[in-house]
Amino acid sequence: MEKNTKRGLSLTGKDIMPTVEKERTITTFAFFLLWIGIAVQLVTFIAAAQLYPALSPVQIIIACIIGNLIVAALLTLLGDIGIKYGVPYAVIIRASFGYLGAHLPAVFRALPAIFWFGFQTWMGAYALNIIMEMLTGYSNLTLVIILFGAVQIINTAMGIQTISRFQWLAAPSIIVIGIYLQYVVMSTYNLSFRDIFSTGGEGGISMGYAIVVMMGTYITMALNAPDFTRFLKVNAQKGESNWFKLNRGSAIGHTFGLVGAMLMFTILGLTSGVATGNWNPIDVMVATLGPNNPLLLIACLVFIILAQWSTNISANLLPPGYIIVNFFPRKISFAAGAIIAGIIGLLIQPWNYADYVPQILMVITALLAPIVGIMFTDYYLLRKRTLNIDELYKVNGQYKYWNNINPAAIITYVPSGLSVMLFPDYGFFSALLIAAVLYYSLMKFWICKVYPQPEISKVKRIAEEEVLPVEPIE
Repeated sequence: MEKNTKRGLSLTGKDIMPTVEKERTITTFAFFLLWIGIAVQLVTFIAAAQLYPALSPVQIIIACIIGNLIVAALLTLLGDIGIKYGVPYAVIIRASFGYLGAHLPAVFRALPAIFWFGFQTWMGAYALNIIMEMLTGYSNLTLVIILFGAVQIINTAMGIQTISRFQWLAAPSIIVIGIYLQYVVMSTYNLSFRDIFSTGGEGGISMGYAIVVMMGTYITMALNAPDFTRFLKVNAQKGESNWFKLNRGSAIGHTFGLVGAMLMFTILGLTSGVATGNWNPIDVMVATLGPNNPLLLIACLVFIILAQWSTNISANLLPPGYIIVNFFPRKISFAAGAIIAGIIGLLIQPWNYADYVPQILMVITALLAPIVGIMFTDYYLLRKRTLNIDELYKVNGQYKYWNNINPAAIITYVPSGLSVMLFPDYGFFSALLIAAVLYYSLMKFWICKVYPQPEISKVKRIAEEEVLPVEPIE
C-alpha cells in the first residue's frame, strides 16, 4: 500500500487520531476544575491593573464579564467539533485551510501560547526565587526559570490525564489563596469594595478596546477547544446529534470555570492598581506583606507559582504540543512536541515585554479572530456540523483544494486580520463579520464548484486522483 506521505505530506500519527470512548474520561466537574486551573493566571491581573486608571474599576469589571462570556460561547461552539468527532485543532483546521494550508493557522495559534508559557514561567520563577532567597539567602532567577520551566514541561508531556489530576490540587488552592490575598490587600490599604468601585477613570481607552483586551487572553483557547473537549465524557446516547445535549457539560465548564476565575483575577488586579499603582502582583505582595509576615508572603507566592503552573501545562504547552506533532505526525510524539514548545518559550525571553500586555493581547486578537470566524463559518454555516473525518487524514482527499491550500481561507484571512488593527476598539467583531461573509461567499460561489465539498454542495465528489486510505498506526 502506498504511504500517505506523497509530496511530503504526513497526515496521520497516534497522538492526532480521533479519540475513542475509553479515552473520554474527563467529567463535567473535572472539566470545570480544569478551566479554573487554566484561567487563574497573572496575565488577567496585569491587564486589569494596566487598564486602570484609564478605565474605572466598574468599567474594567464589565469589560471582563462581557469579553469572557463571548469567549466562553466561542469555546463551547467550537468545542462541539471535539465532542462530536474527537479530533484535535491541528487536524480540524485542514477542512477549512487545506492539508498544507492548515500549518498557517496552526503556527498563529502556537506562537501566543509559546510566548505566554515563557512569560508565566518567568512570573512563577520570580515568586519561587523570592522564596528561595528568603529561606536560604541565595538568588538565581535564571536558574529558577530553567528548573521551573523543565518541571512544567515534564508535567505536560505526561498527557491530558496528568494535567487534569494536577488541576484537582491546584484549582481549589488557587481560589482559597486568591480570596485571602484580596482580603489582605484591602485590609493593608484600608480599602472597601465601595472605595474601589467608586473610583473613576481618567479616560483615553474605550470600553470596546478593554473588551477586546479581555478577550485576547483566551481567544487563543477558542481555536483549540476541541483539544480538550475530545477527552470530555459526554452524558448522551451514542450517536446523539442534538447540540444542547452534547455540549451541556462543555458549556458549564467553559462558562463558570472561565468567567468565574477571570473575574476573580480581574478584581485582584484592579484592586492592586487602585491601592498601589503597580501592575506586578509579586511586587505588590512583597510591598504589602513585607518582612513582617514572611509565612503569609510565602503562602501568597506559592499561590503565584501554582497559578502559573496550572495555566501553562494546559493552556500554553498542550495546544502547541499538538500543533508541532501535526508538522511531523509520524516522527514526533505529543511529549516531544510539548518539550520543543517549552524550550522555544524560554529561549525567546518574553518577560522583556512585560510592560505591554494590553498591546500584546490586541495583536493576538488580530492574529486569531479571523481564524475563529473561518472555523465557525466552515463548520456551522457551510457544513452544518458535518465533517468527513476519514478525508481529514487522506492525502489527495477532499480537503486538498489548490496544491493542498484553500485559497478562500488565505484570501479571507488578510482583510479580516487587518480590520482588527484598523479598528482596534471593535476589531474582533469586525474580523468575525468580514471573515464570515467573505469566506462563505468564496466557498459557496467559487471553491466548492472547483473542489467539490459534499457536505456543502451536496454533490458527490469526483476525485481527479486516487484517494488513498488512512493507514493503521503501528
